Amino acid sequence: MNAAAAGDDWETIACPVCDGDAFTELFEKQHEHFVRCLACGLVLINPRPPRAALHAHYDATYSAGYTRKADKKRRRSRRRVQRLTREFGLAGRWLDVGCSAGFVVEAAAAAGFEAHGVDIEAAGIDYGRRELGLTHLACGTLEAQHYPDAHFAAVSAYDVIEHVPDLALFLRELKRLLAPGGVLELGTPDLGHWRVPRALENWPEFKPSEHLYYFDRRTLTRLLARHGFAVARVRFALKPGLKLCAVHA
Repeated sequence: MNAAAAGDDWETIACPVCDGDAFTELFEKQHEHFVRCLACGLVLINPRPPRAALHAHYDATYSAGYTRKADKKRRRSRRRVQRLTREFGLAGRWLDVGCSAGFVVEAAAAAGFEAHGVDIEAAGIDYGRRELGLTHLACGTLEAQHYPDAHFAAVSAYDVIEHVPDLALFLRELKRLLAPGGVLELGTPDLGHWRVPRALENWPEFKPSEHLYYFDRRTLTRLLARHGFAVARVRFALKPGLKLCAVHA
């Protein structure tokens, strides 16, 4: 299937990990095609709907899915901040990308960081400002915020990278704003996890127009290396999630 068949405004891309342009189709779901790069093995939606359609998923209903579980999310956020701070001896500024309601930002501020958050969904940002009293929250894309160079000691992006249309732009920006010696912590569904079903179409993480890419440890490490990051730690996960920390290569 090509972009013209899907609609003139659909986008066909080269593989963001290796620039490959040959793919094998795995399955179709809600009229979107999930394919595997023949060169590196990355799984992605290709072609994919226009940017406006992709962004339409992130509304107040989407954010409400997080705020309904506020107590659980806040506990998890505190654990994440404490662990990363302890492991890497971090202090200074923290940025949570895709911060939603701001629970990680709240936890980082409580741990002594100047804590910032950014998200494209306005209702989540409003919740963080109103309910959590957070002041350093921005609504919009990461690139639109124009944070200073080398500004943050820690950058977190949990369940974000699989949603980002332009991975090259996103990762260049992350590296630019991360200070030397700083740490990037990422979380994303793990296609290589032993609990992912053999019939991939049965995995609930395959979400049309929402999760654009499906990484395993090898493909995500290769993508990060391409943009100047070296993986410093990969965390064990019982559930099929890939959690890793990276530093400037």
